[in-house]
Amino acid sequence: MKKRWLSEYIHCSFIKYLETPTTENEITIGWSVYYSVYEFFNAIQNGVFAKADELGINVIAHDQKLSTTEMINGVINMLEQDIDALIIAPYNPDAMIIIADLARDKNIPIIVIDTGYDGAIIDAFIVSDSYAGGILAGEYALSLVDSHQITSKNVAIIKVEEKYKYARLRGDGFTRVVEDAGFTVVASELGNSNEFDGYTAMVNILSNYGDDLAVVFAENDRMALGAARAIDEVGKKGEIMVIGFDAEPAAITAIKEGSMQGTIAQQPFQMGELGVELADKLINGEKITFDDRLKREIYFEVYLVDEFGEAHI
Repeated sequence: MKKRWLSEYIHCSFIKYLETPTTENEITIGWSVYYSVYEFFNAIQNGVFAKADELGINVIAHDQKLSTTEMINGVINMLEQDIDALIIAPYNPDAMIIIADLARDKNIPIIVIDTGYDGAIIDAFIVSDSYAGGILAGEYALSLVDSHQITSKNVAIIKVEEKYKYARLRGDGFTRVVEDAGFTVVASELGNSNEFDGYTAMVNILSNYGDDLAVVFAENDRMALGAARAIDEVGKKGEIMVIGFDAEPAAITAIKEGSMQGTIAQQPFQMGELGVELADKLINGEKITFDDRLKREIYFEVYLVDEFGEAHI
């Protein structure tokens, strides 16, 4: 799939809510998003809106706002409005079994994007190759250590919650590369996918290893931004390398300011677009091509944004 450099982060304002009855030929999809305020998920949402507008598809949108209850209730509300398909980036993948059962009772196709579905019966899952991204981050970490002449052989990881199994593969890939190169993962702290907890995790890491640490890898950019702030506060900016994951605009800014040294970019806008394309195909009885047919998974490639803010596509 063709990659495009961060132009996906645009703000769209043309969501098409159902205000009048639809005709028989009109298609309506439900779109439920993890939290639209987060830049990564906002980019997915923009892709959903853009492709739906292009195809003449109506969208009923719902923001889960970091709440499992809101996620389930919002989907129930959309199902009651007779949507033709459901696209969802779930805040809580563990709750997807409940949602999938409700949708199947109405014969509504389900496309999941990014966060996971915990074994629920769905029609398609769109996800970045997180393990490969972790390997890429590890290889880049080694090159940073070399180019910055860092002598420490210690690295740390700030992790997302356990329920995000696919995102956790990033740390697995990173660990494999650095340990094979003779480095030691001296700390693996939970950052709960947000900047505040990423900051707290980094403060804890610095209290134990601040004088002997080469790199910290955060499994998403929000946690990386928190880690970078903690590192800046103790005067070690540019001495401890910070690598994130997602290439959110705030992370790109931090890289250009020298607080972060890199991030692994996903393609969220295109992921949102593909979600609508797949929904349209399923509604019209067309077949979908999968990278893993048994798991119904479709993978997006990732790429590096380096310490100069340049994309390696």
